[in-house]
Amino acid sequence: DLYLRFVLCQRLVLVGDVDIVQNDARLRADRITMYFSASSGGAAQGAQQGLGSGDIERMIAEGEVYYIRPAQDARGDRAVYEVAQDSVTFSGNVIVMSEENVIRGETLVLQIGSRRTTIRPQAGQRVRGVFVPRGAPAT
Repeated sequence: DLYLRFVLCQRLVLVGDVDIVQNDARLRADRITMYFSASSGGAAQGAQQGLGSGDIERMIAEGEVYYIRPAQDARGDRAVYEVAQDSVTFSGNVIVMSEENVIRGETLVLQIGSRRTTIRPQAGQRVRGVFVPRGAPAT
């Protein structure tokens, strides 16, 4: 719905019903801030080149955040995507869904390339989940 561009700060803020798609992954949120690497030509040249003048280094999604992939979906209040680590860290009311399995916790780290998922509970609580074995009859 709205975007704000901060050229000298190398960031772009998207506000509203934000929906970003890359390959088979989709990120939806109320607000997404994208941080770019500085262009090699300095701030003045970067301003002339526009948003494509640097690579995305990090994205911060806030509000109702959804990360959707063919094999796994995740939801949380906030998510930080770090390009260098190829990971997304969710926090706040995290839910992970994979086929019929559902896991709930407070913090989730998705290692995208290795497809490793780590979920942690809120202090003093446990991770909760429902797991359906493959080949189990539908109820």
